[in-house]
Amino acid sequence: MPHAAFFSPQEEDVSWGQATWKQISDLLIEKPSFLVLDEPTRHLDLSRRRQLSRWLNQTGYTMVLVSHDLDFLDAVANRTWHLDGGKLRTSDGPPSDYLETLQLERDSYKRQYSQQQRRIRALKEDIAETKRQAQRTESETHSAGSRKKAKKVAQKARARESRLNHYAKSGEQLEPLKEDHSLRYTWDHVAASSGVIAKLESVSLDWSSPCLENISLEVRAGERIGITGDNGSGKSTLLNAILGRFPGTISGYVRPVKEYGYIGQVFHRPRCQTSWEFFQDHSSLPHGMGRAWLQSYGFKERQLFSSLATLSDGELVKLQIAAWSAAGVGVLALDEPEHHLDMLSLDTISHGLRQFPGTMLVVSHHPRFLTELGVNLIWHVADRRVTIESF
Repeated sequence: MPHAAFFSPQEEDVSWGQATWKQISDLLIEKPSFLVLDEPTRHLDLSRRRQLSRWLNQTGYTMVLVSHDLDFLDAVANRTWHLDGGKLRTSDGPPSDYLETLQLERDSYKRQYSQQQRRIRALKEDIAETKRQAQRTESETHSAGSRKKAKKVAQKARARESRLNHYAKSGEQLEPLKEDHSLRYTWDHVAASSGVIAKLESVSLDWSSPCLENISLEVRAGERIGITGDNGSGKSTLLNAILGRFPGTISGYVRPVKEYGYIGQVFHRPRCQTSWEFFQDHSSLPHGMGRAWLQSYGFKERQLFSSLATLSDGELVKLQIAAWSAAGVGVLALDEPEHHLDMLSLDTISHGLRQFPGTMLVVSHHPRFLTELGVNLIWHVADRRVTIESF
C-alpha cells in the first residue's frame, strides 16, 4: 500500500497561517507517494501560497486537493473533480478550463430554453386566438354551416392544446436552469456616521512579546480599509485593537469602534443554538420577515431550525453576514472571510458588500477579494509597524 499523507487544518494558539504552514512543512518532509490536502492554502499569505505551489509542482506527487482557491488549483492541478448538487463531474485540465466549459454549456442551455419558451408562448397564444375565433363565429351566426365551422375551429384548438400537454409530459420540454442563489442586500437601514470613528495614538500592543509598536492610525466613516501582511505579522491583532477586543497589554491612546459587526477566523457553534436563534439575537426583524430574509441568503427551511454545529464554515459566514446586514450596523470587520467561502459564494457576497454604505475593515491575503469589495486604503503590517498605502 502506498504511503499516504493527509492535511486538514487544526486549531492552534498561534497565527492560523503559521500553524497551517508548519503542518504542511512537516507533512512534506515525510515525502509521501500520495498526498491529500484539504484546503491547504486557507490562512496562508501570498508568498507561502506561491511557495507551496512550487513545492507541489516539483515533487511529482499524486495528489487530491480540496480547495476554493482557484489560482492555487490552476497552478498545481491537471484534472478537475467538481461536486454540484450531489453529483460529481470530472474533466481533464485545471479548474478554470472546466469552469469556462461549464459556463459555455449553461449559456447554450439558456439559449435553447429561451427559444423553446418563445415557441410554447406562441403556440399558447395561437390556441387562445383559435378558441376566441370559434366562440365569435358561433355567437355571431345561427346558420348550421357556420356553427359546424365553429365546431371544427374549436376542435382544432383542442387538438393543438392536447399536443401541447403531451409535449409537456414527454420529457422533451426543457426545465428552467437553476440559477445560482442571489443574496439580498438592503442597506437603507444602516446607521449613518461621519468623521473619525476610531483612533490609535502612539499605541504599542504586547502579548507574550511585543506585537506592534508606536502605531498611530485613524478610521474615518465610510472608509474601506484592507489590512495586509505576512502570516504572524499582527493583522488580526491590529483589527482587534481597533475594535477594542485585544486581550493583551496596550499602551498609548485607543478610541475603539463603538458598534460593529465582526466575522472572525474561529467560529463558536453551540449545539443548543439554531441558525434562526442566532439570527434573532442579532436582528430585530419580525418573525415572518426574518425567515424570508434568511431564506433569501440561501438557507432552506430545515436549516433555519438546525443546530449551528451542523453548518459548514462557509454557511456560518453567510449566516453572520445575513445577521449583520439585518441589524444595520455601520461598521463591518471581516477577518479573512474568504477562506471559508466557495468561489460562487465569494463572488456573490463581494458584489453585495460592495454596496455597503458604512465603514469596512478587512483582513485578507487576497488582492482580488479586496478589489472586489472596493477597498481603497491598505494598512500593511510588517516588522511591528503599519504603513498606509492607497489601493
